[in-house]
Order: sequence, then structure tokens, then C-alpha cells
Amino acid sequence: MPNNFLITGAPGSGKSTVVKETVELLEKMGFRVGGLYCPEIRLGGERVGFKMLDIATGEERILAHIDQPSGPRVGKYKVDLKNLDEMAESAIGLALREADVVVVDEIAPMEMNSEVFKRAVKGALDSQKPVLAAIHQRTTTGVIGEVKSRPDVRLFEVGSANRGVLSTEIARMISREVRRETEVFNRE
Repeated sequence: MPNNFLITGAPGSGKSTVVKETVELLEKMGFRVGGLYCPEIRLGGERVGFKMLDIATGEERILAHIDQPSGPRVGKYKVDLKNLDEMAESAIGLALREADVVVVDEIAPMEMNSEVFKRAVKGALDSQKPVLAAIHQRTTTGVIGEVKSRPDVRLFEVGSANRGVLSTEIARMISREVRRETEVFNRE
């Protein structure tokens, strides 16, 4: 049974919102959630970058910014690889050790510049813990394509018709998966 829940959709479709709402629902159900959010940084109504937020600790760092002095360029942004490497290792690692559910927002071209991030995501997806992740919609090759085609993945596309109910549906599925894993563990 798939234990990795991936949310995709067009830019601005609400992927990150669905992830955030699902996390809030899971926490209300009493589950420990950890991992990374990557919210936008806005200045005067314009997106100027992205930050990373460790869900468990609250630590924040810059992921990419239009004023970033160095790093790989993705669109108009430059990625801060040092921050990405350190946050991927610490936040995803902590979630694997201590949380019931691992969150990765988002598996996308910016993050593919980091070998540490790719290893951390693979480790999370290979674990027994449910993973909730947003994933780039258009990419079908490379690591992103491999993640989408895994047999242990359920892929949900966010659209106007399901945006309001998707977080509840996914939270219920993850809740069942965590309880099932706990039952298996307790029997051993």
C-alpha cells in the first residue's frame, strides 16, 4: 500500500496550501509532523524568493532569492546550496527520527541542485514513515520523474474542484497509514 503522498499541480494551484492544511489536520489528530516547508518571500506584493522552515524546530533560512549573490540559477532566483544542504539534512533527518509523518514542500528544480536534499528525500521515501510532499508538476524525468513513478506513491493533482477537500482526504489516508504501521510495529 502506498505510504508516500505527493501533491502536484500548476504553479499557484495551491499545492503548498494543501500541504500546510494537511499538516494542521494531522497535528490536530495528535500526530507528530516534521520536515520542511518552503514558503514564498514577498516584497511589495512581488515574489522575491523562497525560504525554508523546519516544521519541528521553527528554524528558517533562505532557499533562493533574486538578490542571492551566488549559487545555481533557477529562473530569476539563485539557490543558497549551503542552506539547502544543511536544512534538508537536519529537518528531514529529525523528522525521520522523531515524527510520525515527514513533510517535504517541495520536490522541484531548485531543490534538485542539492545532492544532500536528493539523498534525504530518497531516505524519507524509502522509510516506513508516511511522506507528504509537494512535487513539481511538469517534470517527468530525472529524480523528480523517478519519485513520481515509484510504486509506493499516490499522486494527487490540485485543482479548483478538489482544493477545498484534498487536505482532509489526504490527512485521513495518512492517519490510517500511521495507525497501520504502529499496529505492525507493536505486534513485532
